[in-house]
Amino acid sequence: METDYTVAYIITNVIAILTAVIAMLWPNVGRVFLSGIFIGAAAFNAFTASGNPGLYLQFGELTTSGFYRGIILGPFSEHIQAYIFIIAGCQVLIGAFLLYKGKLLKTAMVGAIIFLLAIAPLGIGSAFPSSLILATALVILLRKKIEYSIYEGLGRKIKYSSH
Repeated sequence: METDYTVAYIITNVIAILTAVIAMLWPNVGRVFLSGIFIGAAAFNAFTASGNPGLYLQFGELTTSGFYRGIILGPFSEHIQAYIFIIAGCQVLIGAFLLYKGKLLKTAMVGAIIFLLAIAPLGIGSAFPSSLILATALVILLRKKIEYSIYEGLGRKIKYSSH
């Protein structure tokens, strides 16, 4: 592991572990954490793609997957910003819908799991195994009965605190 990534790697994996534990104990707080992770990642990706899109080519060097390396150094390298902005848009949608209930929540959870599993082969570039830990947190949440959206809960708190 290169020392440039060591601190970020450790922090990311500690956050993933804490998020999984929180999701097990307090599912709604876990959803908020996961939402923040996805929305924060979207902001980071959009900002980075705007200012330094070539940075994403490092993922091709970091992955142990020849398949991923070929995509990153091939078609992806020709349209980095377009790909990253699409990914960031999906991350925002996942983050927003993780705070809902019902089908939107379930769809966001499944989408998040697929995304997290898909980035795992990036290795250190995705702070492996953090993506698997976060995917596990989402599987745990999928099995929990979630009866309200965070937005509804905030609306109730605001309504009752103003009386």
